[in-house]
Amino acid sequence: MNDTVKIYCIYNAEGSIFGEIRYLYNKYIKDIKCSMCDITHNSFSEKSDWVKKCIEFPFKIECLHLDELPIEIKDIVKDNAPCVVTQKRSVNEVIINNKELTSMNGDVDSFFNHLHKIIKH
Repeated sequence: MNDTVKIYCIYNAEGSIFGEIRYLYNKYIKDIKCSMCDITHNSFSEKSDWVKKCIEFPFKIECLHLDELPIEIKDIVKDNAPCVVTQKRSVNEVIINNKELTSMNGDVDSFFNHLHKIIKH
């Protein structure tokens, strides 16, 4: 997978102000969480470890909300968010699913260790 063009980390939330408010309501009132959000963010901002690891990673990582998806990945993300998608030679594939993200318990290092293993294959 050494010719990966892009890696998309997909949140199970919308990026609009109303989407963010809905997410916070679901997280803190209904206890419905987004496993990708837990990895990239603390309570109110992006984790510094996440930012550092993204800069160091050999491929571009882009985090997207459901209302920000490029048309070419909308179908594959549908009913799969949160997840991680690669785009390689115009082929899109979910490489990390929600169950795997949840098992990382919000840990940035666990995410990147897992991603490195996948990318090396």
